[in-house]
Amino acid sequence: MIKQIQAGDVVFHYQGPFLRAVSVAVHSSVPHPRPDGYPKRTEADPDDGWHVTVNPVIEGLEIHRKRLAELLPHGSPGPLDKNGSPQQKYLSRLTSLDGDQLLAEVDLADPSVTADMPTSPAHVQEQDRDTDAAARVWSRIEQRGLRSYLLVGRTEAQCGLCGRMLPAELLVAGHIKPRAHCTNQERWNYGAIAMLTCLFGCDALFEHGYIAVDDNGTIVEARPTSSADLIAASAQLIGSTCPAFDAARADAFRAHRELRRV
Repeated sequence: MIKQIQAGDVVFHYQGPFLRAVSVAVHSSVPHPRPDGYPKRTEADPDDGWHVTVNPVIEGLEIHRKRLAELLPHGSPGPLDKNGSPQQKYLSRLTSLDGDQLLAEVDLADPSVTADMPTSPAHVQEQDRDTDAAARVWSRIEQRGLRSYLLVGRTEAQCGLCGRMLPAELLVAGHIKPRAHCTNQERWNYGAIAMLTCLFGCDALFEHGYIAVDDNGTIVEARPTSSADLIAASAQLIGSTCPAFDAARADAFRAHRELRRV
């Protein structure tokens, strides 16, 4: 089962009697030896196995198994037996519908997930409304995971462009390479694709392509403008070193520079 996991797949983590966390696979499985302290069921179990790296999106959940039994179908190949109790196995496959049900429950159970996304238009078909609602729930959860990864519990952090230390509420967590152009694997590889930018202009200047970062980590002019105020705002950053730049993010900054070029 673990060898079937692909980048971008959602993983729900259960530790009795609760659903505890949600994460997303960064890449597909790779061969890996048994970790130290990882128990064997029998002495005959091999020590060569498979490993999948995931990025945590939501942690600290306590959704009880009784509620899970109301949301998920009973019996194989899912995680619950015919009586609605968790089966004794490491991994189970969920359908997209089952995953959407759990994501909606996570959204309701976790008030720290932001809820300020626009609602569906009144004229859409019912099936479209359901699909849109699931997408909006996942969008909120995805954004929280990105922000949580970059802040690592801090109440203040450095802007990835101007370098100022600022309260977390004045920082935006976002993808360096425009999200719409990211593959699933890129989207969830936070360490290579994301950074924090401040609301004092850095986020907007970078997002709209007025500034970019070159292959040496220097902030450069990108999209031309005749606005004297925009030129002045950009000039405060152009020529300085980008604090968020490193070897892991170099490809994302290059993609941003090329995609935002006018």
